[in-house]
Amino acid sequence: MKKILILDDDPAMLAHMNALVGELDVKSTVFAYDNVKDAYQCAMEYEIDLFLIDIILDMRRPGDLSGLKFVDSIRKVRHYGLTPVIFVTSLQDEKLYIYEKLHCYSLIEKPLEPGRFKKLVWECLSVPERRKESKTVYFRKDGVIFAVEREDIVYAECANHAMNIYTRNKDMLSVPYLTLKGFLEQLDSPDMIRCSRSAIINKTFVHNVDISNRFIQLKNGLGRVEIGEKYKKDIRDAFQ
Repeated sequence: MKKILILDDDPAMLAHMNALVGELDVKSTVFAYDNVKDAYQCAMEYEIDLFLIDIILDMRRPGDLSGLKFVDSIRKVRHYGLTPVIFVTSLQDEKLYIYEKLHCYSLIEKPLEPGRFKKLVWECLSVPERRKESKTVYFRKDGVIFAVEREDIVYAECANHAMNIYTRNKDMLSVPYLTLKGFLEQLDSPDMIRCSRSAIINKTFVHNVDISNRFIQLKNGLGRVEIGEKYKKDIRDAFQ
């Protein structure tokens, strides 16, 4: 499932681009925002495959280039160094900076020409999947953003309206109001498996599986996790 982030201050343009992406024969999830703050938070929570960015996000501010600044900040995040970016804009004199400094895939002018827009999006989404063995995931708690390497996550379980995330260093991070579904989407890894209504495990840390007694023993003294009755078949299939 490809993930696309659209950032534009015009609701009509957001809807138009969303609709054009929907016409493509590709499975995708579109995140559409009209402000930098929410767009950046989304980019930290999910691994975006394509950015569609308007350069001017506040027409009331003379010389506004918020879209450029957003991409500049995104490029400083390790796994977004080469992620495709298409700028959607009416500006002409920013092309040189965009291509040389921000490694822009392309620039398309407003009003959009649907055929060219869809062609560019299709080209970007047709790029082979980047290796995802290494990925940093971000969690927000009490106004602070925490970074955790996905490969370090051993298991996680929901309790008291919070997601408790346990790592190979035997640390635990409790993130309030994060659901298992949202957490799995954020991790985006086949190694992360749901083993009960409230827990997921990282296959790479499993020592053995006891289906009869319904528990998974983890490696290196990291403990064990219960298997839910309804998840016994899923776990058995996953480890056959």
